[in-house]
Amino acid sequence: MDGHGMLLRFDTDSAEFAHGFELGRIWALLRIAPEEPVEEYAHASSAEMLLRMAEATERDVRSEELGDGWLLASFAPARVVAE
Repeated sequence: MDGHGMLLRFDTDSAEFAHGFELGRIWALLRIAPEEPVEEYAHASSAEMLLRMAEATERDVRSEELGDGWLLASFAPARVVAE
């Protein structure tokens, strides 16, 4: 991921905090505009939660491995359920 670097150092080195911060941001994007596709970089350790978030928001998701433990997750718009 050339050209990417740390923008803000957290006040903790906790991997779980960083994991939650990353997933919380993506979760917000998925919920804000369900009719829009979302494409975001994420750490590969987040793969299972990305699948769960896709299921919870009724979206399809696919990912591309980028190397060095990173992936690009692409979420389709939420599926419309006929009433």
